[in-house]
Amino acid sequence: MDDQRAERIALNESRFRQINDGLRDDLAKLPSEPEAVPFVCECGSNACEGLIEVTLAEYEGIRANSRHFLVLPGHEIVEAERVLASTPRYMVVEKQPGVGPLVDATDPRRGPH
Repeated sequence: MDDQRAERIALNESRFRQINDGLRDDLAKLPSEPEAVPFVCECGSNACEGLIEVTLAEYEGIRANSRHFLVLPGHEIVEAERVLASTPRYMVVEKQPGVGPLVDATDPRRGPH
């Protein structure tokens, strides 16, 4: 895979992650934590509209590393990432080292860019 395509995929995934972080921030304001939350699939496809139900604790565990993304099974892009975990509901993928600095820089939890 060429570098431009890998970067484009990483930026798409980062945009979906920003949506999920906004949702998580809103849910944190609720008086009680919901059992499961429908987060958007953070895969590299612009056309994806998939939802993945995970607990906030599961999401936080994935987000503990800025290079990890939550995707639906079958939405992983093997040329651009490696699968770290797979469940019937979701997969956790890790970006390849070449785009690591890019996804780190676009992570809203890492402070100002």
